[in-house]
Amino acid sequence: MPTKLRVRIEDRWFEIEVDDLDVNPVRVFVDGKAVDVDLDHVQIPAAEGAPSETASPGPSGPSGPAFPTKAFRSPMPGSIISVAVKQGDQVVTGDEICVLEAMKMRQSLRADWSGIVKTVHVQAGQQVLDGDAIVDLE
Repeated sequence: MPTKLRVRIEDRWFEIEVDDLDVNPVRVFVDGKAVDVDLDHVQIPAAEGAPSETASPGPSGPSGPAFPTKAFRSPMPGSIISVAVKQGDQVVTGDEICVLEAMKMRQSLRADWSGIVKTVHVQAGQQVLDGDAIVDLE
């Protein structure tokens, strides 16, 4: 069963569906168009000023495959009101990650994909900019 994701590439958002991640290349549907993506070497763009990371979903030893970390980012500048997750939590698509206040409106930010929280980058009361990392999921 394909996994549906919403991804941002530069300033544009795409709705994608990803087939089985255990095969290579992975079949990805971007706005309904099929694209085969080779995951042997994936370049993950970093936030401005941070070093980029490289992920490889290939075998990582006896523990099994390693999967790239996905950064859940702020969609706009604002203030973090509360954080609903902590490191090690399992989240599924639709779970609340945090509450962001922007332009005097509070918005519940929800997970776009499932995973385990690897890192929480924010805390209540912290100011964030558009694109700042909130949590990393793997």
